[in-house]
Amino acid sequence: MNTSTRWTGAAALILGLVTMSASFWSDTTTAGTGFTLGFGAIASLYALWSLLARDPTKDHWSLTVVGLVLFIAPWVGQFAGDGAAWTSWIAGALIMGLAAYAYTHDESANVTEITKEQNRSTYEMRARKIRAH
Repeated sequence: MNTSTRWTGAAALILGLVTMSASFWSDTTTAGTGFTLGFGAIASLYALWSLLARDPTKDHWSLTVVGLVLFIAPWVGQFAGDGAAWTSWIAGALIMGLAAYAYTHDESANVTEITKEQNRSTYEMRARKIRAH
């Protein structure tokens, strides 16, 4: 795993959990509860996957999209005047920014190609060992 972007997954996981909890402690509408709980859970899930994956590039891209959706959710869900809106705007912007940074870093470092090559060489080495026995 690319250790230089690992902290972004951890930060996104924390932000996703905070966003999920906003539905419980902020005064908001049913739509606000649904959006913050749902997209906070999705952000947490993608963040967790990015921490577990050998190649988190696609997870970082997905987190960027989830952050964008979370940022525009108060206007789409018509809860822009509620307390959950600020949580959604701030967490969405931070998740989107962190994940976009990690995605561009992964792309410039060719993480996907390097991981593919490492997987291929590991597979070939194991296949040679099996054939030798």
